[in-house]
Amino acid sequence: MSARASKPQKVGVKALAGSPQARKTAAVVLESVCGVCSVEDASARLGIAVPRYYVLETRALQGLIGALEPRARGRKQSDDSRIAELLRQTTRLEREVRRYQALHRAATRAIGVAPLVAKPTEVKGAKKRRMRRRARAERVIDFLRGSVASEVGAESEPPPSAKEAS
Repeated sequence: MSARASKPQKVGVKALAGSPQARKTAAVVLESVCGVCSVEDASARLGIAVPRYYVLETRALQGLIGALEPRARGRKQSDDSRIAELLRQTTRLEREVRRYQALHRAATRAIGVAPLVAKPTEVKGAKKRRMRRRARAERVIDFLRGSVASEVGAESEPPPSAKEAS
């Protein structure tokens, strides 16, 4: 026997849970499937049309089949435990990267190779280009104005940026 005893599960009719309406529907569907009553009687007892009864019967039988599918063995992994496992793995990999970086530094010092130095991003004497911060927003606004104008039907005047481009 395992070290951890599982709690006994309820078995039989007492284990069935559900609202009174669901229990009544299940009983009527089972009676109809077993042949105790006809489909017309079952639909009349439930107060629904015959096509709707067939939909309920199909759902009930699909639920039965789904409940009888084989279950995965072992312990189910919750989202929290999966996140914790991924965080542990990330921490381990970061430690490993730092270790390899230290080994690389030690090896380059031992063989006398100069470490690589990152090149500066800007060239001396070159002018910096100023980015227009609003350019993207203006394009979006122009696009939205154009789409609103086309929806309204007032496309008489093109957006300002379209004038400038011409």
